[in-house]
Amino acid sequence: MLSEADVKGVFLMKKLFIGGLLAMVIAIGMQKPVLGDEYGSYQDIVFEEDGQKLLKDFTTGDYDGYYGCFAKNYFMGWKILVATEDQKVDFVSETKLKVYNSGYSTIKHEITLKSSVETQFQISATGSISVNIKGGEKKFSGGLDADIKATVDYEKKTTSSEEYVFKINVDPGTYVTIVTMGEGIVNNGVAKHYFFWILTQKGGWETFTVTTEYYEIIKERLG
Repeated sequence: MLSEADVKGVFLMKKLFIGGLLAMVIAIGMQKPVLGDEYGSYQDIVFEEDGQKLLKDFTTGDYDGYYGCFAKNYFMGWKILVATEDQKVDFVSETKLKVYNSGYSTIKHEITLKSSVETQFQISATGSISVNIKGGEKKFSGGLDADIKATVDYEKKTTSSEEYVFKINVDPGTYVTIVTMGEGIVNNGVAKHYFFWILTQKGGWETFTVTTEYYEIIKERLG
């Protein structure tokens, strides 16, 4: 039979354990949402298949519906739901140049554009899921990165540095635009993290892999 001192000791240990759990939950729950996406600033991203969404376009109803697909409680670790898997997209990342000719003679213009080495794999997150930079690479924090790698297929790529020289003739009454365009693959969904059946983190995650990127010259008439 436990003595009064033993009972007090067990009670104190329980209080410390519960207090530690609550402190961990509070600390994790207070993390601010972090967005880690360069592609979020692209001018246009269009899915080849209808009915797909980027993470930034998820509504409250979307999140509620996806969260409802999880079991009520889990013991420990990350639980992941994939909403969009290996979906192809076309994108316009930015406009490099616009030359207008409202005169009567042809305008000749030359421009040199350089594509630098950059990581072709990009990620973003919402809610209490965060993104960290380790070794120059962005990763989902808290062990989620490894779980997502095991769930969806992606790889990290880099582009080599290349230089392009464009010699443009802009005819009277026209304008020329040089844009950066490309194709990519999107995966996204939601995730929840549990610690001893307590929900500690939840939010959305997304991966964006650029598979092709190129410059395109567009010539149009002035309106």
